[in-house]
Amino acid sequence: MNAFLQLRQDEDEKLKREMDDTMDELNQLRESRMRFNCNLEVQFMLKQGQVEIDSGQFIPNYRDSILIHRSVVEDLNGTIRQLGEQKMSAMTESKDFRKGIHILEWEHKKMVMEIEDLLNRAKDIQMLKVSRQIQDYLHNDDHEARKQQEISALEQTLDNQRGHHEKNVKEKKAILSTLRKGIRKKEQENTKVEGELQEMIVCVSERKHINEVNASARDETAAEKRMKDIVQRRKLVDLAKAQAQEVAVLRAEVERLRMRTFPALVQLER
Repeated sequence: MNAFLQLRQDEDEKLKREMDDTMDELNQLRESRMRFNCNLEVQFMLKQGQVEIDSGQFIPNYRDSILIHRSVVEDLNGTIRQLGEQKMSAMTESKDFRKGIHILEWEHKKMVMEIEDLLNRAKDIQMLKVSRQIQDYLHNDDHEARKQQEISALEQTLDNQRGHHEKNVKEKKAILSTLRKGIRKKEQENTKVEGELQEMIVCVSERKHINEVNASARDETAAEKRMKDIVQRRKLVDLAKAQAQEVAVLRAEVERLRMRTFPALVQLER
């Protein structure tokens, strides 16, 4: 009896499995029929920007493509745009917040530096030595009159210095004129002495020639005369050198006076 019951249960289980398999096959068949009826090849004319797939090297493959309505794309773009605007608003708010923080930090640094400056000024004021001039300035209320008085004193001093300078310039010009006259006189004397020297040299040469001709008759007298000529020529040469040195000294003195005169004029113009 138990064996018969077990056999019937096994048959029942087998029939259930067969029924399940049959139902699965039936469902697959229905799905295949539905796919066959719905999955049709349809040709669409779409613009290039509306196709968002990567084209292959030759023929694009649309096997995994999905055709969706334009409103879905527009809604998605609107959502993306809204999220972007929200992100931009958040970034702008963050930027403004950071900018406000930087401004506050800058103002804080500015205030700290102003405090340090004021402390340094207070320290300078405390350490300042009050001189007599500062006391007079603080005690005297009429500052304009004091300024006018100082200006008048400065103008008077300037006039005195200008007059003194003009007097010095006149004196220096007179000295310069005198020195120039002395230089011209010395140059004339030197020219005259040089002419006399040349004449004496010619005379000496002539006398030397004559003495050489008459040397046999007047050896002793010629020797004395030659010695006198040599001495005289030596004196003339020494005189010419001395006068040349004196002219050089006078020229140096003129140059020194000129250099002392013109810088004073330049300093006055400044």
